Amino acid sequence: MEAGLFEGVDAALMFHPGVYDWRWAPLTASAQIRVGFHGRSAHPTGNPTEGIDALGALIQLFNALGVLHKRLPAGSHVQGIVTDGGRATNIVPEYAEGLFGLRGGTTAALEELVEELRTCARGVALATGTTVEVTGVGGRYEHFRDNDVLSGLFAGHLERAGIGMAEPVPGVYLGSSDIGNVSTRVPAIHPFVAIMGADGSDHTPEFAEAAAGPRARRVVLAAAEALACTAVDVLLRPEVPERAWDRFREKAAAGL
Repeated sequence: MEAGLFEGVDAALMFHPGVYDWRWAPLTASAQIRVGFHGRSAHPTGNPTEGIDALGALIQLFNALGVLHKRLPAGSHVQGIVTDGGRATNIVPEYAEGLFGLRGGTTAALEELVEELRTCARGVALATGTTVEVTGVGGRYEHFRDNDVLSGLFAGHLERAGIGMAEPVPGVYLGSSDIGNVSTRVPAIHPFVAIMGADGSDHTPEFAEAAAGPRARRVVLAAAEALACTAVDVLLRPEVPERAWDRFREKAAAGL
């Protein structure tokens, strides 16, 4: 996308096997953030008052984020791990680092959450006498913006194979994906089509087994045909891309 591959493209069409038959994927925006605290090393018994505990600061950040988590909006959360907690138990850690995965129901919500994390990290640094660095790791995924003109066409084509599509259950989110970045640049679809029952879960050994089964084969062939028919609609019916772009701009203007 950043290299211009999607310039002049009217539609990006894909589907994902899953445990629901949903017209579109409720995918969140996400980012990876690294937080590093710098303190001062010391011997915890020989000269304990000279130490500034960077690991203690990192632990306090986890505590602060635990409080923050209680007031986050739906679709937003923070999950972190300690990637550097010191080198020896008899030395006050002069450096500690955590890696945090942040998700937001929308890209705007993610940006707000990143700023919340920065504020918490700066506050902890001030309270503990440490200094802190907050840096992004890799690229970010934006939230997915469904183009209901196109997803409606896909659902209609898939119905001929006996598969009915429904709207996602409110409040349920299914991770993040780079299709989100694409969907905020061009009209896009990302339906989920079930290959096993709703009591299962994606990315499990049971799901892998189901993906090699007869139901999955029927689903992938039906979905591929529905995608192809939707592409034909875009290519041969001029009103389809026009309507899709109109809807795209409406959602963009509304921040959806």
